[in-house]
Amino acid sequence: MKNVLLILFLSIFILGMTDLPNEANAREITNLQWKKSVATGKKLSKFRETVTYPALGKKAWKITLLPKDCGRDKEGDYSDCKNNGRDAVVGHGGGDRARSEYSTSSNRYTGEKWISVSIFIPTDFKSVEPVSTSLFQIYEWGSTNQQRHPRMMLRVKRGNLEPRYFAVNGIDSPGVIHKHLKVDDMRGKWTTIIFHAKMSKDPKKGFIKMYVNDVLYNHYRGRTGYGGKFFNKFGIYHSWISRWKDEIHGEYPTQIIFYDNLFRTSSKEKLFKLIQN
Repeated sequence: MKNVLLILFLSIFILGMTDLPNEANAREITNLQWKKSVATGKKLSKFRETVTYPALGKKAWKITLLPKDCGRDKEGDYSDCKNNGRDAVVGHGGGDRARSEYSTSSNRYTGEKWISVSIFIPTDFKSVEPVSTSLFQIYEWGSTNQQRHPRMMLRVKRGNLEPRYFAVNGIDSPGVIHKHLKVDDMRGKWTTIIFHAKMSKDPKKGFIKMYVNDVLYNHYRGRTGYGGKFFNKFGIYHSWISRWKDEIHGEYPTQIIFYDNLFRTSSKEKLFKLIQN
């Protein structure tokens, strides 16, 4: 009887670990462990679904963000729904945001990495511009507030999906644009994006390059951090939601994005062995 109860307890415990890749073939989607980001209290708590279509292999992940569906951290007073009164403009004050996002904050790194993400945008996807929409991030975390900021956000801007670099707090740079990645050209198909990044506080050593189908689309050179450690985020993240009410005055849409090939490695060769086309 004790053995039966133990097996039952372990089964319930394992099924409850929803933040981890709980299917054996999740390894074909990612080689990283992902946890929900700022998700406590969201209307849609299970905003990640494992789907068989569309998928590059057997399965992919579907991320859904309901209109203005904000949450808060499990610990501390940060919330996407309400400002805590500190550093409201560019820091961790919170408010005016919503997200359905996962992060690898427990698995941080430094130095040079190769990172991939494949994105499928449905044909009926509706932009929320001028609200800022990020679909992937490189984030720095360290012991000082200066080190706790995104360093790259892959954002929808003027109909393009482009990296925005935040090497200095509150100031973003578009980098050197070699080609535009248009959202309309991405609809109804998979697009695989690769970042080759050297995270460094030395402006002579830091760089982030963005490739699409092995073609260089964007290149940033300079300081890429302040000496902290880095992690990645994927999912749909909206900030400055009030811009929609101020400028659009329409019905705020639900957004759905599909993800695959969420890999991070130390070399291009290792990354290409994992990527599914």
